[in-house]
Amino acid sequence: MFGKLLKRSKSTHPRKPDFQRGLAAFEAEDYTAAVADWLPLAERGEAEAQYRLGQLYARGLGVVRDFGDAAHWFRKAAEQGHREAQFSLALCYANGEGAAQDTALPVRWYKTVAKANPAAAEANLALLYPNGLGITPDIAQALHWYRLAADAGHAEAQHHIGLLHAFGQGVPQDHAAAAAWYRMSAEQGYAVAQHALASLYANGQGVERDMDQAVAWYGRAADQGFVNAQLALAILHEQGSGVEADPARAAAFYRQAAEQGHPVAQVNLGLLYARGHGVPKDYRETLKWCRLSAEQGNVNAQFNLGLIHSNGLAGAPDYAEAAVWYRKAATQGNVGAQVNLGLMLIHGWGGRPELVEGVDWLRKAAAQGHTGAMSNLGALYADQGGKAYNPVQAYVWYIMAAAGTQPGPEHDGLEAKAHALGNQLTSEDRHKAQVIMEEWKKNPKLVATA
Repeated sequence: MFGKLLKRSKSTHPRKPDFQRGLAAFEAEDYTAAVADWLPLAERGEAEAQYRLGQLYARGLGVVRDFGDAAHWFRKAAEQGHREAQFSLALCYANGEGAAQDTALPVRWYKTVAKANPAAAEANLALLYPNGLGITPDIAQALHWYRLAADAGHAEAQHHIGLLHAFGQGVPQDHAAAAAWYRMSAEQGYAVAQHALASLYANGQGVERDMDQAVAWYGRAADQGFVNAQLALAILHEQGSGVEADPARAAAFYRQAAEQGHPVAQVNLGLLYARGHGVPKDYRETLKWCRLSAEQGNVNAQFNLGLIHSNGLAGAPDYAEAAVWYRKAATQGNVGAQVNLGLMLIHGWGGRPELVEGVDWLRKAAAQGHTGAMSNLGALYADQGGKAYNPVQAYVWYIMAAAGTQPGPEHDGLEAKAHALGNQLTSEDRHKAQVIMEEWKKNPKLVATA
């Protein structure tokens, strides 16, 4: 009996950490299990495990997200020559990843506790975040780690060094050096660098302007599905810049980019359908592509949706819907939308007149120098039967509209209207008008909102 009691039980030794098992857990989205395998290996100095652990901390997978810890592990691996870790560490320094913000929870917690007990706050912050809350931007450090990764053939790092030279961050601005780094990356097939190199050739920055080279590099990036290269090729073929104008090819490239959701490509494709260039004329397609773009906030698409609905180009006119899109575009400063919305509101197209708001939008457009808005304001204030009748204001707006109009019949007509009004004004009223125009010259936007 006692023998059975004293029999040794099976030992339960902890399992050995295994990188591949951790990788399988990661791919199965069991991040806690991945940490369990990779952390011991990282602590033993295995570079790949250190890099992977840095990624987990950067993304907050299986651990509390902490860029200080992420950078700690990236550095451990980077110092062993791990080029992906070198690149990741460079990104941390370039972007200031995780640098403590005043609104971050740990910072707010620290400030609250520090008011009562500063020493305890410091001690607890160090305990909870031994590697800090993040990394403050340091372009010199970023360049150091980018270069190590780039020298090891890391294409993205080569592109990022090119960016630093192109924009003069941490190094003197040097487009020739940028082109050299972009080329190294581009020749490895990195689409972003191919597009950047193409742009330098297109603009003659750092290299001799060469549209054949620009089109070739844009093409290589576009073939990989890089949306900005597809857009660039579409614009070149539409405008005939560096290539023979080809609306059909332009439409094909716009479609590739538009189907990836690029708002500029979407609206430009829609406008090709409106004009029937390279595609059959079809306002329903224009409506579809402009709406997709407008819903992403593209101001040109919003304005064109207003035009489509107000003019009934894809069905019956719908002033209410037109006003919705004109307002969105006008709020973003689109001058055509401001004029059209203003006129719709003043005349009550699609609803009851809103004179005050309508005038406000016309004045905003006038502040941007739109002579059509000015002449419409002149006509509005000159109407003796209208609620806005004001001969001084009418005189002012006709004078300013004429001043901004090229010589010709329209200019002469505006001057004639201003002259006729001026003859009816008293000297005091003409002085008031002069003061208004002088104030306008000093600050159009301020006067427009007065």
